Amino acid sequence: MIRDKPPSDQGASGEVQPESHSAVEWKALFEDLRTRRPELVERLCRNLLVALERAGHGALPGPTGRDPADRQVEASWAEDPNRPANHMVPGALRALYESAIELAGQCLAPDEISRIILLTEKQQLALEVGRVAEDSDTSLPLLRDRINAYLGFHPDEAVLPRETLVGIRAALVRRLLVDESRFVARARRYITIRELGGVIDHILPTGRRQCRLGGKASGLLLARSILSEAAAAGVDLGPVAMPESYFLPANGIFEFIEHNGLEEMINIKYRPLEEVRREYPLVQRVFTSGEFPHPIHRGLRCFLEEIGEGPLVVRSSSLLEDRSGHAFSGKYKSLFIGNLGPLEERLGELEGAIAEIYASVFGPDPIEYRREHDLLDFREQMAILIQRVVGRAWDGLHLPVFAGVAHSRCEMRWSSRIRRSDGVARMVVGLGTRAVDRTGNDYPVLIALGQPMLRACQQPEEVYRYSQRMVDLVDLRRRRFDTLSLEELVLRLGPGFPLRGQLLAAYRDGQLVPLASPVSTFLPEELVVTFDGLLRSPFPRQLKSALDALEEAFGEPVDVEFAHDGDTLFVLQCRPLALAAGTARVEVPADLDPADVVFTANRFVQTGQLEDIEYLVLIDPRDYELLPSEAAMRRVASCVSALNGVLPPRRFILLGPGRWGSRGDIRLGVPVGYSDISHTAMLVEIARRKGSYRPEVSFGTHFFQDLVESRIVYLPLYPDEAGMEWNEKLLRGSPNVLARLLPGYRDLEETVRVVHLPEVTSGRYLQVVMDGEAERAAAFLAPATRES
Repeated sequence: MIRDKPPSDQGASGEVQPESHSAVEWKALFEDLRTRRPELVERLCRNLLVALERAGHGALPGPTGRDPADRQVEASWAEDPNRPANHMVPGALRALYESAIELAGQCLAPDEISRIILLTEKQQLALEVGRVAEDSDTSLPLLRDRINAYLGFHPDEAVLPRETLVGIRAALVRRLLVDESRFVARARRYITIRELGGVIDHILPTGRRQCRLGGKASGLLLARSILSEAAAAGVDLGPVAMPESYFLPANGIFEFIEHNGLEEMINIKYRPLEEVRREYPLVQRVFTSGEFPHPIHRGLRCFLEEIGEGPLVVRSSSLLEDRSGHAFSGKYKSLFIGNLGPLEERLGELEGAIAEIYASVFGPDPIEYRREHDLLDFREQMAILIQRVVGRAWDGLHLPVFAGVAHSRCEMRWSSRIRRSDGVARMVVGLGTRAVDRTGNDYPVLIALGQPMLRACQQPEEVYRYSQRMVDLVDLRRRRFDTLSLEELVLRLGPGFPLRGQLLAAYRDGQLVPLASPVSTFLPEELVVTFDGLLRSPFPRQLKSALDALEEAFGEPVDVEFAHDGDTLFVLQCRPLALAAGTARVEVPADLDPADVVFTANRFVQTGQLEDIEYLVLIDPRDYELLPSEAAMRRVASCVSALNGVLPPRRFILLGPGRWGSRGDIRLGVPVGYSDISHTAMLVEIARRKGSYRPEVSFGTHFFQDLVESRIVYLPLYPDEAGMEWNEKLLRGSPNVLARLLPGYRDLEETVRVVHLPEVTSGRYLQVVMDGEAERAAAFLAPATRES
């Protein structure tokens, strides 16, 4: 909650303050105020009247200035609700104020009167901050000057009332961050006026003055304030910081569009999705070839001159992003740039990254996401968050020691001993891109923060097989984002890589061996990322404490991205965590006829039910692996996208190999995006025993958050494991209606199987019951539960 006397809001800064006015004659202060700011005298008198009333000295003349007998009659009239109140007679208000000054001199201590005089002027300075903040036509330098004037005025002697501070904070949040009422209500409790003044110093100029910084920047700034207050209150968080950050306001995108004559792009969002998808490559090329308006171009140049060289990450921060219920996870780009070399090259690299993020506003995934969340008519504005890349340089490579994503709630548990309140983290060595994206044949380490030793993989062989193989980083010599194998990274960095003993182990002779001795005693190919040493340190508890503090302040579970440089935890992003809609538990029926069961599951099961599914779309891993080329696999993705457009929404489910939405090695899963699967009711990932992959636990990835926010149920299946049901006859032997629905994809009938269930089951539909408490799920055929 807001402090009664927040030092940073009142201006205290640790420096030596002016001598107290307690010994100064209050009348001299009063005359000074009346000379400099005569408009404040009446307000001062009102403040004195309030102080007198609170001190029990309220015997002032009546409102009309008449004698006591008249006032007694007026008092009897006051009980009549239909009679207008009496008004002041001319001159009565002046007499009232003069009486207030006289009575204050008689009844209040001189120190108290001096304090009220100073407070009156400081309150006016605060109100001027609010007025300038509320006027979008005022400049940021003027707003900063007003904030400085307020903070610098007698910080120890004039402490404003809570309601004034709350109002000024709210005005500044609306002007600088976002104007969503729910966020403003949170932010005004934690982000101080001094902190918001500091934000202004990091805002890059545009040609206009609106200057909102968008959802991602706002969530990050709020998280910094919350954690700072938690640390001050004694919560053990360990060293926590926010990366050095700069902000290009949201109005910049429309200035860019107008400067390049691209206004027709704004209404692309209303076109059919297939047209949007087809034209998006052209949109990207047009945007990245555009020029920036002079104010932005000049501001970016000055920014690069000031901060110098060193890797940067350029991130989206739209006004819609990172709000409750629509986080836009992974919809817009985050781009890493080297920021090394001649200034003109660095400037071109930065402007190209910003333009590419601007173009992503018009991509198929965000447009479909907005359409599904009833946000299409919102005038999307894209701010830009520019941050120094967390980490250090080793042998020409810049990377954090480790990074990841953490949730304050664990909704998908791999052990019955894990509580939802334990929270969960997905962690990788290097940049956190591999923790939030489903990239290649790679696996992050999954941790229940409340019980960090309850790992998803327990056996040494399993830990080794399903571990991180590749590391994302910035190559300083090549001046670009790059990826190295773990083996190559270890060879280049050797024993100098920090925390290696806490992050790595060696897999030898079927056992995991701690790195108690130098890395050189192990072969690089034996090394495996385990985080075992880190999990035995205070870090999991400290991260959990940070998540708990953020969840309490946000009033809902949170999703945090972070990076660690070996000494300090850096919070990169914080937003509300989308959770699956609460569903009452329903047990899997015990009397199911085996002939009616389509499939069952007993791992990573959430609680939920689906009714009356009409279509099954199956891409069996055994068929997918036989495809001859990447082009053929991408054609399967195109087919899935087309089915998403023709099948009845929420009346079909998708069953496919390994990792739906995989980036990189698309042999592991169909390379779809959000707009390709947005209408399905359920996404099933199949792990065949003979396959070269298995479904990972997907929560924490942007892809999984898409499913949750869109109410798409997720379930991994292991059909070859003992006790699992898989109705091969129904799934592979039923007539395939793909060619009837999409004649142009007839050539994929051996890979993409579409079953119209009522047609092959005498009018029955698929019902799915998932019991997360019992870790059991079953999909079975039954008559429709409602009218079609």
